[in-house]
Amino acid sequence: MTTAPRKGPLARLRQWWRTRRDARRAITANALEPVEWESSALDSVEPVTQESFAELAPGKQPLLLVARGDVFEFQVLPHFRWQSHEMSVERLREKAGALAAEARDELLKRAWPLARTCDAVDAERAEKLINSELATGWCYEDQDGVVKCRPTVRLRVDAALRDRMRPVRLDEQAMKEHLRLGLLKADHARQLTEAWLTVIADLEQSGVLTPVQRQFLVPFAATLADGDLAAATEALRESRRTGALALANVLNQATRNHEQIGLFEFAKAYDKASSSFSQQMGLTPFSWILDRRHTEEGVE
Repeated sequence: MTTAPRKGPLARLRQWWRTRRDARRAITANALEPVEWESSALDSVEPVTQESFAELAPGKQPLLLVARGDVFEFQVLPHFRWQSHEMSVERLREKAGALAAEARDELLKRAWPLARTCDAVDAERAEKLINSELATGWCYEDQDGVVKCRPTVRLRVDAALRDRMRPVRLDEQAMKEHLRLGLLKADHARQLTEAWLTVIADLEQSGVLTPVQRQFLVPFAATLADGDLAAATEALRESRRTGALALANVLNQATRNHEQIGLFEFAKAYDKASSSFSQQMGLTPFSWILDRRHTEEGVE
């Protein structure tokens, strides 16, 4: 019996490498072979259809919906969006044209009760209610397939009511603009007057102006800030001057006649007159005494 010569380590390693290489080549060859598909598997896959959309030009005449009170009407501008999975765009447009009148009637039927709950001037609220009701739309079905209709509306106020409201709205807008301009002018005059008061106080080295000093200087600063403000402050100063003269005459007359009414009654009347005059001048009662006392204490 003859024994085969024993292979060395290098020969065994070379044989193992050839075996792995042949195995990889066999796997690659099998992967590149074409695969035969059964026709029944392909036939069972349904083709994917693309959805079609169509929109027609809006009608020339708006629809009319009666508002609350049965006097005025909302003018309705409807817009219909059509879609289908079974039809081409051309066929869908033809179908939409044939169904347009029926769709307008359906819209009126659904929107009518909602419009009657809204005031004739509140077209915005009515529009939101109706569009919310029509959001889901509706469908039509025949031998050609299913057509989905999704309508939306835009509303306008009744023409007669709109003509009557236009002058009111114009006056309202003019008042808003007049208010805006007046506030701007007032803020402008205030800033300029404060600036000129600061300038005058710095030039006179008056420091921080007291209320009495500001009351005296405002008419002069206003003449540099705004003509209307200057006229108003001058009129206010003249009115206060007239009131001061009238108060002086009353007190002068009272000092002559205090013996007839008694000293207590005279003092009480004098106090009321002085308080009333101080309020008209924009001062708190006896502020002139307190201001003088504080000034004397600061000097001491």
